[in-house]
Amino acid sequence: MRADIYTILRREILSCAIPPGAEIRDAEFAERFSVSRSPVRDALLRLEAEGLVLINPRKGYRAAPISIADARDLFAFRAILEPACAASAAEEASDAALADLDRFRSMEATKQDGAKASAAFVRYNREFHLAIASLCSNRRLRDTTVDLIEQFDRFVTVSISRESDLRHAALIAEHCEIIDALQARDGKRAGRILARHSGRARKRVLAALARSPIVP
Repeated sequence: MRADIYTILRREILSCAIPPGAEIRDAEFAERFSVSRSPVRDALLRLEAEGLVLINPRKGYRAAPISIADARDLFAFRAILEPACAASAAEEASDAALADLDRFRSMEATKQDGAKASAAFVRYNREFHLAIASLCSNRRLRDTTVDLIEQFDRFVTVSISRESDLRHAALIAEHCEIIDALQARDGKRAGRILARHSGRARKRVLAALARSPIVP
């Protein structure tokens, strides 16, 4: 149960179902899960260690705000890790595993409108980048990159929800370029495209956060 509560709370924070900066009342979640406060607090302590929850002895718990400084730090970290995973995938992944990336060449959900399209794109984007990371043969590098990519859901959600033009087609086209490079087993090219792709995402996210009232 503790693991389930942790997983659910983590996903709701990362997806912004629990908005950045929002109060988290352990009593309400204990009632929701039909448990005592103890397992809820255990989950919140784990999330605090990940930087997703802030604990104030006097004021209780709240989801960590999204800050521009944190976004910059995470993008810099990702710029190191993700190209390394792509290089490993290009060199060592099986032909079948690389061919399976073709499922990310299109996304029917982009035909939806409004909030549904935004949420669908966030899921699609996360799964695409996780798929590449999962092909890395270095377990420690893979696990660290997976955790980092999952934390980006909040940044992607904030930036996408504030874009008048979601530009799904352009972003998916960039994903296709990355897939082409990986399937050609050109790790250096895949890394360059990922760096460019991440740089563009960084600009979108930082611009959105600069306009956002949730930045502390």
